[in-house]
Amino acid sequence: MNYGNTDFIYQEAKKVVDCLGGGDKAYRLLIETASAETALGHIRDKTVFAGMGICQFDKKPFYLIKKRAKKYRTKILQELGVDVNLVEWEHLRYNSFLSLLWCRLYYLFVPKPIPNTLEGRAKYWKKYYNTYLGDGTPEHYISMVKRYVSDATAV
Repeated sequence: MNYGNTDFIYQEAKKVVDCLGGGDKAYRLLIETASAETALGHIRDKTVFAGMGICQFDKKPFYLIKKRAKKYRTKILQELGVDVNLVEWEHLRYNSFLSLLWCRLYYLFVPKPIPNTLEGRAKYWKKYYNTYLGDGTPEHYISMVKRYVSDATAV
């Protein structure tokens, strides 16, 4: 799967954060996560049944977040036009907006606040998103962000 032109990712991430909150730190975390996971969609996804979409969301956490997201269902439906009850894991593969939405929902349930610095967010991503099971490192995260994220991340 090649995601094609991903210039719109910044606007999609902003819409998600405007709905679910978290401000600039959450916005940067979404953009940076997509960068660490798929180079903002520039890296071809060769997997079929693992890590769906631009944020590479796995199946098991997808359904856990789907259950937890019910408390945000009305807000998301009203503000973003997405019924979280109707979204399936496979939808994230071809829909970057849904991938970013699920990524933000995932981070909403992390018990610690989002760090202010790139280095802090890299460690946060590793601990809570990529986890000890993933191959990613904070250094990889930082490297991908520096390579793929424009300085003008605020829209």
